[in-house]
This record gives sequence, structure tokens and C-alpha cells, in this order.
Amino acid sequence: MRKSNQDCLTDRHLLLFGTIIHWFARYELLMQNMMAAVARTDAASVMLLTRGLDFSGKLRALLDLLRHKTIPLDQFDRISELLMIPHTLTLLRNDIAHSGWIPHKIGNWIQPDWILHFPPSVKPLRADLNVPTPTFTELDQDKVGYSVDELSEVASRLAATYAQLSDYVREIHLIDPGNDS
Repeated sequence: MRKSNQDCLTDRHLLLFGTIIHWFARYELLMQNMMAAVARTDAASVMLLTRGLDFSGKLRALLDLLRHKTIPLDQFDRISELLMIPHTLTLLRNDIAHSGWIPHKIGNWIQPDWILHFPPSVKPLRADLNVPTPTFTELDQDKVGYSVDELSEVASRLAATYAQLSDYVREIHLIDPGNDS
């Protein structure tokens, strides 16, 4: 097994890693506040009930609750659409939180150094098993790498989508306009 080379991480990488993790925390807090508003309870109670759930678990709980409370379909669709942006980035978030990093074959790119290194004949499948999909995506370690520019784009995309979602749920009165999630 290769040792992670933390020297490949610059201050900019670490800043972007922290920014990405921070945006996920903000999304989770916003989702918990939405659940509290829909359930007509306090946010602290929802936070206690969902504290053991990861991002995907909180997303599933929120969408199930929204369906149960039968909010208008266009609102459900818009909320779901906006939350799919961070949902598609949860694998990166998990790699940031749980992996060492090594230099990638391409220039100044980096890639996660997974704990398990499978022989070339074994290609693990990587997919969120909690979300039904018709196919799995093959994991090819050589194709998983990030440049500083890509990480910066991810952070910007998370921020922009968060602002859209936050504004939208306030606009439809799903959370209190004064709530600063």
C-alpha cells in the first residue's frame, strides 16, 4: 500500500477542502431547519433526531417528509433539483473527510489515496447504494483527480446553489425569512 503524500496538498487545497466541508454543514443545517418548519417543531428537536445521519440520510429524510406533508409538486421538484447538486458531490466530500491524498499523474492534480488498493483485475464499483440507479459507475482510480481550479469550482457551485435554495425556501415560506441557516 502506498503512503499518502500530504506534501502534495497546498494551503489552497486545504482551504478549498475546508470550504467544501463547510458548505455541506450549511446544507445540512438548512435541511434540518426545513424539516423543523414542515413538521412544525423546533430545529433543535430535528437536529437531535437526525444527528446520526450523514448528508444523504438527511436529504432522504427531508424529501420523505416533504412528500408526506404533500407540499406542492413544483416546490418539491425545485427543492429536490437544488439538493441534487450537493448530493452529486458527496463522494468528493467523503474523500475529503476520510482519505489521504496523493499526487495524480496529471500535473498539479491530486487524488484520494484509498485505503484498499485492489489488484488491476478487480475494479470496485462506486455508487451511492441508497439511491436507486440502473447502473453502477466503475471506479477507475486514474480518472479520479482534482485540480485546484476544479475544487474551487466545486466550492463556488456549492455556494451558489446554497444561496438559490436558501432564497427559494424563504420565498415559499418553508422556513422563517429571519432564519439565518
